[in-house]
Amino acid sequence: MAGLSYGRRRLLLRRRISRASDLVGRPATPRLLKGWLLWLIGWGLLGGLPVRGQTQQQFFSAPWLVREVRLEGNRSFSDETLRPYLHTTANRRFLGIPGFTWWLWLYQLGASGKLGGLLSRALMASGEPPAYYEPAVVQADVERLTLFYRQEGFPKARIEARLDTLRPGYLRVTFHINEGPPTYLRLIRYEGLEPLPPALQQALIRGALLRHTPPADSALLLQARNQRYSELTLLEERQRLMEFLWNAGYAAVTRDSIRAIVIPARPDSFDLIFQIHPGPRFRFGDVHAEVDGPEPDAFFQRDTLWLEAAADTLQPGQLVVTRRQERHLSPSFLARMLRFRPGDWYNRSRLLNFRRRLEATGLFSYVRIEPGWRDTIRVTGETAPRLPHRLVLSTRPRHRMRLETFMLQRNGLLTGSENELGTGIALTYENANLLGRAETFSLRTSGSISGNFEEGLLTSAQLEITASLVYPYAIRPFGVLERWLQLYDARTRLSLSLLTARRDILRLVIRGRGTARFRLELQHTPTLTSFVDLLDLSLSNPDTLTGFRAAFLDEVLRPIEDPVQRAQILDDYTVPQINDVVRYTLQAARFNPLRRERGYAHELSIEAGGLLSDLLDRFVFSPGQHEGTLPGLPLFRSGPTGNRLLYRPYLRLSVDMRRYRPLRPGTVVAGKLQVGLAHPVGIPDVIPFDRRFYSGGATSVRGWPLRGLGPGRLQLMENVDGANLLGGEIKLEASLELRHRLLRRVLAADWIGTLFTDVGNVWFGPRNPGAKAGHFRLNRFLQELGWGGGIGLRLAWEYLILRLDVAYRLHDPARPAAGLLPDGLHRPTLHFGIGHAF
Repeated sequence: MAGLSYGRRRLLLRRRISRASDLVGRPATPRLLKGWLLWLIGWGLLGGLPVRGQTQQQFFSAPWLVREVRLEGNRSFSDETLRPYLHTTANRRFLGIPGFTWWLWLYQLGASGKLGGLLSRALMASGEPPAYYEPAVVQADVERLTLFYRQEGFPKARIEARLDTLRPGYLRVTFHINEGPPTYLRLIRYEGLEPLPPALQQALIRGALLRHTPPADSALLLQARNQRYSELTLLEERQRLMEFLWNAGYAAVTRDSIRAIVIPARPDSFDLIFQIHPGPRFRFGDVHAEVDGPEPDAFFQRDTLWLEAAADTLQPGQLVVTRRQERHLSPSFLARMLRFRPGDWYNRSRLLNFRRRLEATGLFSYVRIEPGWRDTIRVTGETAPRLPHRLVLSTRPRHRMRLETFMLQRNGLLTGSENELGTGIALTYENANLLGRAETFSLRTSGSISGNFEEGLLTSAQLEITASLVYPYAIRPFGVLERWLQLYDARTRLSLSLLTARRDILRLVIRGRGTARFRLELQHTPTLTSFVDLLDLSLSNPDTLTGFRAAFLDEVLRPIEDPVQRAQILDDYTVPQINDVVRYTLQAARFNPLRRERGYAHELSIEAGGLLSDLLDRFVFSPGQHEGTLPGLPLFRSGPTGNRLLYRPYLRLSVDMRRYRPLRPGTVVAGKLQVGLAHPVGIPDVIPFDRRFYSGGATSVRGWPLRGLGPGRLQLMENVDGANLLGGEIKLEASLELRHRLLRRVLAADWIGTLFTDVGNVWFGPRNPGAKAGHFRLNRFLQELGWGGGIGLRLAWEYLILRLDVAYRLHDPARPAAGLLPDGLHRPTLHFGIGHAF
């Protein structure tokens, strides 16, 4: 300021002070906004956000990961319904935890190559590659969703894909759906049904899949009721119409025979017309079968069998069987397996059932059925032509030998430990056509050894011979059941098995155990089957080894004070026994028995045992008195009952219900409920030991070892891990398990983690002489339920599942004062097994 006057310098200084004060008091927002704007522009230039003039291709020149895929605006369809139409996916998150992309990390670790070639490839195979954003895939997803909505009655649906940047390199793809108004069906008309009898017309209308008001008795016009237009539903309705006509005699119906015409009625509704051209109606005609066999010797024979005429016709039909190189197959077998008779109205489901049953016999390697359109004939007195069919069959070689090795996990009442694993070898001979009517005879000889590392390297050995004969139908006099019950399939199984075994842990030996069974297998539907055991006869001749009393019996009998019960336990393991059973089992199952990822398995079983032996005892061997035993065989050793067979009559009921439900891909929740009730009949107050109920073990309440829980609140062994060899007559058990796939294709197996909880127990029945603490009481049974839980791991290959469970006792009914976790966390129960627990 040199050269300026004092006043001039003072004026300039005042202005500077004024400007400084203005800057200090002025808000800093514009400068902050400018700073943020410059930073965002810089981030955009580096690839963080698109800037003005930057194309999408330039913006995504570097790969971006899809972190999340969302659906918005889908009011009519759930996310689960629409997800299959999206090929744009994000990397999976472990247990749904945001950012926890476990499988992506495994893949990236393997792709880095830092762990060596073999391990890196294994990690990449089990992991999941990065889910990169691909514009073409997103556009294809939009088109698929749009097409889906239009096919489901939303012609004005609009789908847009919105991209949101979460942070540099990560995107969220949101499919915003504007469904628009739906369109509905108003009237549904079926035209061309005049050739059908009135009863068939009404049956066809009543079975319509489209929602409608109840039709009048003679109306072919339906009033739709809240039925949205859907191409998929229309296709299903067309398929239903075709199957109905096929099963009503109209064999010439094809897809072109049924046309669906949609007529706009109002902006939001359509009228639907099904134009149906059923063609002529047919009856079944003669059947010409050609059978080619594998026999080396030249053989040719043609047989003609007359078949009974249908109920509403007079003309019988023929089954003409031509055999080449197949002399053992009886033509009467094919007549026995026919599901129709000449003169019956054509029914496609019967024809398919006939083919399926032939294939199920295992005798034929090739089965084909062809209609003879050019050979149709008209029989006097019948208005409909008869349609003959040609049956082409190829048979397998009759004799087969098979040598196989197997792994096993031995369990049962005469097993000392559930962790007893073993291996064996088996030789099987099979005759696929023993008596000429596709009867399968098999003779199997197997031997196995098993060990338990806790007790010793080898703890048991077993040799078994089994012979069985299976008829692919219900034999006389039960064949009438196939017609009465209209069975889906039927079989008769006769089997005989002989077994000898040694159990070193229990110091027991089974010198001989024979079982004979006569069973009918009546399949009502593909998922519902009845098993009728008309006779299940078993003979057992146990014996003891040196040290049996010191190593086993004394420990079992020590807490038992009642002398009658002590004698009964001794009989269970030392006296020859006989049991005859009549049993009915109803089984409903729809699941993969190895994977058990979805479906259900329910079973109800009712049986009566020892009743035939009781009748023989009372009226044949010792009339007027009751011995409780039957005369034995010379090969049985003499015991406390002499050379006689002990039997115990009883009644038994059991229910087993299992359900498997997938929550998401790789996650399954499984549940099980078991209820059992048994009751002795007659003089004995207990039932045979192999028909009692037990609780605890790898497939039961896993907080306890094999048979280690119950009965009731009793603890029969001084060791808390001791086994309950008394069993019980009442059982209640439930389990819940959550399975989640942790790794895929590591060592060629899926690694599945599990969380589980089990609850249950067994109790003495009202006639059991055991201690009162082991009896069932309605007012206290809830407090006597054993409760356990834990975690597990499954290694699932395509052919085998290995299981390891770590279980803890959460509530022990034998130690109620110990409270929750009576053993703490330092004493888990380990279970190793093959297959899922249930």
